[in-house]
Amino acid sequence: MEGQNRLKEYIRFFGLNLVGNYAYAMGVQMFTAPHHIAPGGVTGVATIMNYLWGFPIGLTTFLINVPLLVLAWLHISKGFTIRTAISTAMSSVCIDLLVVWMPQYKGDALLASLFGGALMGVGLAAVYISGSTTGGTSIVSALLQKRFHHIPIGKLLMGSNLVVVVLSVFAYGNIDSALYAALTIITSSLVMDNMIYGSNTNRVLFIISERSDLIRDRILVELHRGTTLLNGETGYKHEHLNIIFCVVSKAQFYRVQEITRSIDPHAFIVGCTAGDVLGKGFKHFD
Repeated sequence: MEGQNRLKEYIRFFGLNLVGNYAYAMGVQMFTAPHHIAPGGVTGVATIMNYLWGFPIGLTTFLINVPLLVLAWLHISKGFTIRTAISTAMSSVCIDLLVVWMPQYKGDALLASLFGGALMGVGLAAVYISGSTTGGTSIVSALLQKRFHHIPIGKLLMGSNLVVVVLSVFAYGNIDSALYAALTIITSSLVMDNMIYGSNTNRVLFIISERSDLIRDRILVELHRGTTLLNGETGYKHEHLNIIFCVVSKAQFYRVQEITRSIDPHAFIVGCTAGDVLGKGFKHFD
């Protein structure tokens, strides 16, 4: 059984990576590269090098990632590094070999930046959902955050992309390329966030009830979800009670409401969306 589950995980990982990296490669080769748009990150650097010296974008991206992967192996985690190395290699193959036969869009640069960014966002989201990244600025930002803990990783990513966009102004000799690159990055980020977090169906629940034991037992038996009992005290009467903490899917959230109301109509329920969940029944740790 464990072997079957592991095989399913491998199939899911490689399937999502193939689809994601192919979509990402389409965004680069069909839309951004032909219009001299450097879409941030290592791919943006490789796109600039392709324009200046004719270096293959995919191979250049992979070679730039090699020293970053070494640093990730030493300072982040081996699991993260292995997954990222596989995703980076697949991305490079897709960019240089698998999508080169597809026609390049020669029309309006604004449309190229928007559609290129959308495809790249879809691709990056699929890779992220698989539990991996395409390397580049993701590794740089993770490494920098280990040194500068107070800076959010989102700002580190934005700073890394901004450097590449500024470089593109000097490489292409015009500001338009940088403006289109900014649009590409924004579009990619919006699409990626919407796919990852917009589709998130996990809910964090806090249930305050005098009959918490009965509610907890039914959640475990009927939904097969574990719970944690937190010690609490009412603010008015200073009475002791147990607060149920649990994480469930969106569909299960409404079932938990029904269970709770059937046992204690006066129970107090607080629910919110969980940005990411790691552990048994959800995503796995490295």
